[in-house]
Amino acid sequence: MIPIKLHWERRVDGFEKDPDRPDELRARSHRTDPLIHEIADLEDPVFLHLVNCRTDKDLIAFLYRYGSPMNFNDDVLHLPIVRGMAEGLRTQAMSTIGKHLSPQERAHFVNEALSNVNLRPSFVYSEQTGRGRLILEADTLHGFMMMEHSLAYEAGAVATSCERCDKLFLTGPLTGRRSHAKFCSDRCRVAAMRARNAVKEG
Repeated sequence: MIPIKLHWERRVDGFEKDPDRPDELRARSHRTDPLIHEIADLEDPVFLHLVNCRTDKDLIAFLYRYGSPMNFNDDVLHLPIVRGMAEGLRTQAMSTIGKHLSPQERAHFVNEALSNVNLRPSFVYSEQTGRGRLILEADTLHGFMMMEHSLAYEAGAVATSCERCDKLFLTGPLTGRRSHAKFCSDRCRVAAMRARNAVKEG
C-alpha cells in the first residue's frame, strides 16, 4: 500500500463556543502546532474519533487533538457543519463498511466517498533507509479521513458498535481486532465482565 500522509496543524489553545453565537466555535488563539497524520493500518483511524463525538465537548476535544477538518487556518468553525460531517461518516460506516455489497455497489460507495478528495503524489527520500518511496499527500483532514474510510472498504473491515458504550469501531483485516470482537477497548470489555459478575452475585 502506498502511504497516505497529511501535513496539518492544530490550534494549540483549542476552540471554545462563542457565547453570542452558540452555533460557532472560535479559536482561543492563533498559535498552531504542526501535525503529521499517516495511514499505516486501521487500528486507530482518525475518522472514528470524529464519528464517535456525541457532544459539542467531544467535538471541541477532537478539534484540539486532530485539527479542523477543512482548513487549519479557520478562526471560526460552524458547529452544524462539523456535526454533519461526523453524522455523515457514521451513517456511511454503519451502512456500507463490511456489508455484503456487490462489487458494483462497493465501487459506487467508494467513488462517492472519494469524489471530493485531492491527493498529491510525491517521492520522499529517507535518511534512515537510504531509499526513496512514493507517498500520497491529502490536502485536508476531511480528505484524509475519507481515504481511511475507503481503505476500510478495500480491506474488508467491518464497522460495529461496542456492546458496552455504543462507540463505533472496526474489526477484521488491518484493524488489530478479531472479526467477532464485541467491545471497542479492554476498558469496555472489563467493565462489561464486572457488570455481568455483579448481576450473578446479586
